[in-house]
Amino acid sequence: MKNNLTFVALCFTMLLNAQWINDTSCSKKASLITNNAIEYAMNLEYMAAFGAANSALLIDEDCGCAKLTLAAISSNNENWGSRLEKLKAINTTKLSPEEKGWYQYLTASLENRQAISKSLASKFPKGALMNYLGTSPQDFNSFKLFAEKFPSYASSAYNMMSYGFMRGDYGKEDPVNAMKYVKMSQDMHDGPNSYDSMAEHYAAKGDYENALNAALKAVDYAAFASPYMKTAQLYYAKKNKKSISDKVIEHQESMQKAIMSGDYEAYKKFEHPEIKVPTGDSNLNPFYIYTEKDVVVDTAITWEFFTLSNMETYFSPDMKTAVITFVADGKYTFIDNAKTVSYATRGSSVWNNTDDGWKILHTSYAPRKGRIGIPERTN
Repeated sequence: MKNNLTFVALCFTMLLNAQWINDTSCSKKASLITNNAIEYAMNLEYMAAFGAANSALLIDEDCGCAKLTLAAISSNNENWGSRLEKLKAINTTKLSPEEKGWYQYLTASLENRQAISKSLASKFPKGALMNYLGTSPQDFNSFKLFAEKFPSYASSAYNMMSYGFMRGDYGKEDPVNAMKYVKMSQDMHDGPNSYDSMAEHYAAKGDYENALNAALKAVDYAAFASPYMKTAQLYYAKKNKKSISDKVIEHQESMQKAIMSGDYEAYKKFEHPEIKVPTGDSNLNPFYIYTEKDVVVDTAITWEFFTLSNMETYFSPDMKTAVITFVADGKYTFIDNAKTVSYATRGSSVWNNTDDGWKILHTSYAPRKGRIGIPERTN
């Protein structure tokens, strides 16, 4: 325990003294804040980086490093991104040599950046940011080399290394070291991204309970509009897959009862105003859009019974779409001639998890081999 406390204290001390860019154009206080902004950015926590960089500019409106951070985290998409505009607004004559190097990197084309990053690392061998620009997921050893050379700035590198161990980029897949390095990242940097990474590692092992717990820690840093909420919801759904499956099947059965009784008030709970429901009946006529009139229509048959069984649920990877397969059995009688028909089909339905709950997206029925579905005309 004593050794662990000593390690954490040492890391904290190093971070207080560590600067991603050694020489900046910013005032002393603005430089410290901008250093935090870069730390957030390197750990992929861009909204925190945005806030910190803007805070630095409140203290020093000429802080070039803060302006470069805001440009770096902006989109480079030429159709809607603002990076180029932000870079053009920077007075490069006021930038420090390292800041000019970062500016050069940001304005370069993607194909030239690798060569520029190598040149900057050679020119500024003690510049952490200048060296980190040369790291890449295409070469996970680059993160290992950076961490060895700049241990005071290694939080983001450790996080990336955890993925390398998890994927087997350092040899065979190594979940133990993946967890070790993501925890090392957490020890050095107090931010949400490493918890999101930890959640991904747990999820990769199928441990959705711990994945959810880690994801919620990431969300807790800034719960409103958190970029990590989506994965937390996914892990919750994966963890509770059985109960969600039961719920969707319950919806299918309740919807079918509403249809059989012509109760549109009960049926419309499963509709969504923006979803049209293409439907295929077991008479194998063309697909059509199922609406209220199809629920309440007077038919030429009466049902003695209708049951669903062998219901199985299959989910999309994001747990937002569910497909139910089933068989249906029943018996109906023609009103005009009292003829009774045994009904036997197999069917499927598709449900979508909207902001308003699970809603029907599609249904399709077909007669089971050698059996009969609904008649050609039912009204």
